[in-house]
Formats: sequence, structure tokens, C-alpha cells
Amino acid sequence: MNREPAAVAMVEVEGLPLAKIAQIALKGIRIRIWRSLLVVSCIVLAMAFLSYILGADGFQRHLAERGSPGLVERLVRSGALDLEDAANQRIQTYWMVALAVLISFVGIVNAMLMSVTERFREIGTMKCLGALDSFVLKLFLIESAVVGSIGTAIGIALGVLLAYAEGLSLYGTEAWRLLRPGELLAIVAACVVAGIAITVLGAVYPAHKAAQMKPVVALRAEV
Repeated sequence: MNREPAAVAMVEVEGLPLAKIAQIALKGIRIRIWRSLLVVSCIVLAMAFLSYILGADGFQRHLAERGSPGLVERLVRSGALDLEDAANQRIQTYWMVALAVLISFVGIVNAMLMSVTERFREIGTMKCLGALDSFVLKLFLIESAVVGSIGTAIGIALGVLLAYAEGLSLYGTEAWRLLRPGELLAIVAACVVAGIAITVLGAVYPAHKAAQMKPVVALRAEV
């Protein structure tokens, strides 16, 4: 007689639409707001740095062909522009970006692993009620995607603003024609893809670990 409610619960959990799983994920983010803010801060810093570097590099790459001769001469004379060393500086900058993204990725993985550890009993309860591994996996990945989207949006906005603020201070009103709207959109699109990809990939292992967890082991865990 006790098997029927369990079977109903299993059917309900198994047949949950993606929208319902997303709703549960959003509720989990609100409950664990400080943990979510930690992940958001990691991705904000990484994406702000990435978008700023790409924006500043865009200004410099088009300076020779789009900048006025007077502007180029003034920058070379003041030491703000070194045409011979520009390529080497760009390579060093890209290495710094890669390092920042790697540090952000490690921070996200660590934060998500801590989130899994804090939710052992919750995961065990869900699995006892019939939640499949795929449900738990989707739950964690959706949470990370939402948090990553928020952090990416904030980080890109900050990075682009900083890049244009620096561009206007160095190049004056010519900054608007050095980096055209289409090129700016390409930078934003690349940062959006990078930010969400970093966050979701950083959550894959913790989400997989949570999904593979045995209900009995999760319920017995001391957190």
C-alpha cells in the first residue's frame, strides 16, 4: 500500500518539465544567495577583465588605420603608444586573460563543490522521492547557467565601460570610430559565450558528483 505514493512521486519527479526544474533551481539560488554571490563575483571579475582587455586591444589594433595622424603622433611622442612593442604586449595580455579565466574556473568548481557538500541531505531526500540522476544534474547545471548569465552580464557591462572610459581619455572622441558597433558586439558575444561556458563547465563535475550520489549515503552525511 505504501508503494503507490512512492510511484506517484517518482512519476512526478521524472516527468517534470524543464521550466519546473528551472523554477526549483531559481528557488535554490535565492535560498543560497551568499554562495551564489560568490560564484557571481568570480565570473564578474573574469568577464570584466576579459571584455576590458578585448575592448582596449580593439582600440589599439585599429589605431593605425582609423586614427588621425595627429593622434598617432601625439601618442607616440607621449610614450602611450609603442608600435614596435605592441605585438609583444598583446601576447602578454592574452596570457593574463587566460590565467584570469583559469583562476575563475577553479573558483567556480570549488564553490559548486561546496554547494554540493552543503546539500547532501537535500539531494538524498530528492532521490528518495524518486528524483533521477538526470533531474539532479539538470538542477545544478541550470543553477550554474543562471548565476553565470548574471555574472557575465554584469562583468561585460563593467569591462566595456572601463574600456571606453580609458579609450575616451586616451583617444578623445576618436575612440568612437576606432572600435565600431559591430566589432563591439562581436566582443560582447564572445564574452557571453565564454562566461556562460566557463560557469557551466565548472559545474559539470560537481553536478555529476551530486547526481551519482546514493540516497542512503547522502542522508547519512554529516554536514
